[in-house]
Amino acid sequence: KSGTAQPCTRCAYGMASYADNRDALFGTSKAATKPKPQKKSYTLGGQSKAAQQRQRERQAQLQKRGDDFYAAAEGLMPPKKTGFAALMAKQPNPLLASSEYGKAADAYSAAGLNEKAIAAYRKAAQCHNESNAPHTAARCLERAALLATDAEKAKLAGESADTWAMAGEPLRGAEVALKLAASLDVDAARQLVAKATDLAGSCVGSPHAPELLQKVVGYYCSKGYYREALQANDTLLEALDRARMAEGAPLYRCLAAQTILALADGSDVQKADQNFLESLGRDGFAASKQAQAAEDLLQCFKAPDDEAFDDALASPALQSLDHAVAQVAKALPRPVAVAASAPAAPPAPGLTLDDEDELPDL
Repeated sequence: KSGTAQPCTRCAYGMASYADNRDALFGTSKAATKPKPQKKSYTLGGQSKAAQQRQRERQAQLQKRGDDFYAAAEGLMPPKKTGFAALMAKQPNPLLASSEYGKAADAYSAAGLNEKAIAAYRKAAQCHNESNAPHTAARCLERAALLATDAEKAKLAGESADTWAMAGEPLRGAEVALKLAASLDVDAARQLVAKATDLAGSCVGSPHAPELLQKVVGYYCSKGYYREALQANDTLLEALDRARMAEGAPLYRCLAAQTILALADGSDVQKADQNFLESLGRDGFAASKQAQAAEDLLQCFKAPDDEAFDDALASPALQSLDHAVAQVAKALPRPVAVAASAPAAPPAPGLTLDDEDELPDL
C-alpha cells in the first residue's frame, strides 16, 4: 500500500547453482564422501577377549554334552557277567549305545577334543558291528581317521577299508583307503594304497573297478613308484578286459602306459619293447594316438636321438595319454647312445706254444 516494492526472495538470496542442486539431491559433495575414521584395533588381528571367552564357554558346553552322551552310552553297555549273576544283570544294548557314542563323538569333535572323539567313534563302531551294521561302523572309523595323526590315521583308515569289505563293498573300502592316503606321508600311505589295489583287484569284474585302479596308477606315478605303478597297471588291464572294455581310449591309454612305465622303471628298453609288441595284438591299438606316443618314445631309446626325443615329448599324441603317465614320459631321462667298444688290439709279436718245437736245445 505504501507503494514501496518488496525485493524478490530468489533475487535477495541469489539463485542456487546447478552444483548445489546436484549435491542436495544426490549427496555427491566432498563432505558426504569423506571417509569416517576407523576405530583403532587393539587385538592385532586376532579375536577379542570377549570372543575368546565365548569360544571357551562354547567348548565347555560341547565337552559337557559329550560327557553326558558318553556316560549314557556306558550305562547301556555294562560289563558282561557269567554264571547265575548273568541272569539277573542288565543286558548290554549295543543298538542304542551306538547312537549315544556317536553323539558323544560328534560333540567332542566340535569341541576340538580329537582324542576323546576318536575313542567314542571306536566305541560306536564296535557297537554297530555287534548290531550287524558294518556300513555304519565303517563310516565311524572313517570319521575317526580324519581326526587322527598320521600313524593312527593309517591304522584307522585300514580298519575302515576292511570293514567296508566285510560289508560287501570292497570298492568303497578301496576308495576310502585311497582318499585318506592322499593326506599322509609317503611311507604311511603306501600300505593304504596297496590295500586299495588289493580291494579293487578283488572285484575286477565290476565296471567301476577300472576308474579306481586308474587313480591308483596315477598316485604311484606322481610319487615316482614306477614299479608299483606298472603292477597296478597290469591289474587295471585285467579289470578292463573283465569289464568288457576290449577296445577304446581307456584300454589304449592303459596299453601305452605299459610301455612308458617300463621305460621309466630303470629304462628297461627290452621289457618296454616286449610290452609294446604284445599290445599291438589288440584290435585298434596300432592305429591309435596312444600307440603312436608310446612307439615314438620307445624308438628314441632303441636308437637314441635327441631331436627325435624332443619331438616325441612335444607330440600332440602324448596328450592323449593319462595326465599322470604323460608327466612320467616328460620326466624320462634323455636316451644316451652306448659307445661302440674299441676293437681288440692284436697280440704282441713273439713266440707261441706252436713254436715250442722250434726252440733250440740248450
